[in-house]
Parts: sequence; C-alpha cells; structure tokens
Amino acid sequence: MIIYGSRATHLRTEQLRAAGCPDCQTQGSLTASVYSRHAHVFWIPFFPIGKIGVLECQSCHKGFKPKELDDRAKLDYKNFRGTVKTPIWKYSGLGIVALLVCWGIYSNKQKDQKVAELVANPAVYDKYTYRTEANYYSTFKVVEVFGDSIYVNLNDYETDKLSGIKDIDIAKNYPSDIYVLTADEITAMHTAGDIKDIDR
Repeated sequence: MIIYGSRATHLRTEQLRAAGCPDCQTQGSLTASVYSRHAHVFWIPFFPIGKIGVLECQSCHKGFKPKELDDRAKLDYKNFRGTVKTPIWKYSGLGIVALLVCWGIYSNKQKDQKVAELVANPAVYDKYTYRTEANYYSTFKVVEVFGDSIYVNLNDYETDKLSGIKDIDIAKNYPSDIYVLTADEITAMHTAGDIKDIDR
C-alpha cells in the first residue's frame, strides 16, 4: 500500500511593523507566519505545492487570513512572503527519483557493454536470455564452441515476461538435443536487441 498525501511545515514568522490589526487597529501588532505545503509519498517530500500564510494580532490575539487585511497590510505581508524561500529538502523525493533513473541508465549501459563483450567471445556454459520470434522469452546454454559455430542446448519453455525467466530456467527444461548457431547469427540477434542477458 502506497501512503501519500500532503502536509505543511512552518518556514518563517515575522512581525509586520507597518501593518495594523484589522480588528483592534493596533499598529505593528500583526505577526505573519508562512507555511509551505508539499506532496509526500511514505512521508518523503516530493515537491512543494504552494505556500499558505497565517496572521495573528499580538494585541487582541485574533487570527486572520491575508485576504482579510487592508491594502497596506496586504502589501506588507506580500513583501515579507516574497523573502521566504522554499527549502531544497522539499524536493527530496524528486531528487531520489532522479538518482534512481540515472542509476538505471548507468546499469543498463554497463549491462549492454557486458553482453556485447560476451557475444563477441562466446564460451562453454554461457547462458543466454533471449527474445523468441513469437515475442516471448527463453534461454539457451552453450555446450561447445568450435570456430564460428556455437552448439547450444535450448530451453523447452518460454515466458511472456523477462521476470519469468527464473521460473523456467531449471535443468529438466533443457533436453539433450543440440542445435548449432553461427557467430553471425548470434551477433545479428544481439544487434536486433533480442539477446537480453548472458550469464557466465
């Protein structure tokens, strides 16, 4: 279950010296507090979704919303609010997502490089995960390499998801039949993006 929502945190409070209380008219008695609302997932702040202001008279202790102020007080509050910056930690969730995306891109590049190197130098016991002509996924094991010929043992089973490979990659699914693939055929499979992984 994903826990998400929004919450507000206090940023800053300041007394508005030039503003008067709309109720008791005491000059310079208003304090303005600015809160920043942010969206969160599992209590990790993802991004800010606005600021809210609360004002209170220190003389009569009555609270006000900014829209209840007179024009001079509104300007005083607006100027104060403009100096209150949203802290960078309010973007923590977006930063985490960006790091995960960068890590995923880096990992995929490293994996692609490893697969390319193994395709160019096949060896006995290599296990290939590949996409079939029917757009399913399966595996084959290299049992012998002789010149440009790669002798393989094909898995009898296929799966519609890469995550299902672990369920079909068991010894009894590899019959004793041997097939021959050429180095050019395997290279063509790699170029077409059909070879998804190689375990050595």
